[in-house]
Amino acid sequence: MICRIDSFLRRAINGASALLLAMVLCLGIAQVGSRYLLGSSIIWSEEAIRLIYIWMILVAAANADHMRITLLDTLLGRRALVVLRALRTIVVLSMLALLVWGAWQLNTSFGRDRYVALGISKSWYWSAGIVGCLLWAGTQVSGLLTRLVDAERQEETSE
Repeated sequence: MICRIDSFLRRAINGASALLLAMVLCLGIAQVGSRYLLGSSIIWSEEAIRLIYIWMILVAAANADHMRITLLDTLLGRRALVVLRALRTIVVLSMLALLVWGAWQLNTSFGRDRYVALGISKSWYWSAGIVGCLLWAGTQVSGLLTRLVDAERQEETSE
């Protein structure tokens, strides 16, 4: 069950990241096309691209398997590897908690400010950090639980 939840969460994050990337690409093309073909610019598009880009980066970072250092993974036995992964997850969750706290503080301090061209609250900017970190925490926990289940299955089959 946890393996399916982990897989669904990661696919949803990848899908959302791809959608956000497509939005950045379409807005960028529209902005350049409008400026050079029509002679006028879409005033709000630069702010929108920047905001969507921040969301894309922070949502996509939740699938951060490429940011893992796995040097010790090949040197350790199964039990030691489980302990290392648990410690690694605790450290990452601690750092993510600090990031969420910081984004929350910034959101309460500056969330009432507004984007000039878009006219929306800047809390959308800081909320990206909160949502991205919570998604990252979710993938860390589901990934650890999935690896624990896989380790148990491997022990059962090797006995």
